Amino acid sequence: MTKKEYILDSLIDDDEAFTQILEYFEFVSVDISEEELNLLLNEMINEGLIVINKQWTNEKNEFPYSLTKKGKELWAKMK
Repeated sequence: MTKKEYILDSLIDDDEAFTQILEYFEFVSVDISEEELNLLLNEMINEGLIVINKQWTNEKNEFPYSLTKKGKELWAKMK
């Protein structure tokens, strides 16, 4: 899987903030820096795969990311 696919996978069941996505990469033993993750998240927003959900923040005051319909469709094709 690509790193973008791992991001999609981390968001399929629920919205997740930056820290939780970073922890997901640690869980699946895929190396990624905070800088690279930020870059990929911004690219995926621009590609219409994810959006920032500004309805709540986590304990670190981070907004979560949500999959768009396009992101869910791409995730479904991965399986």
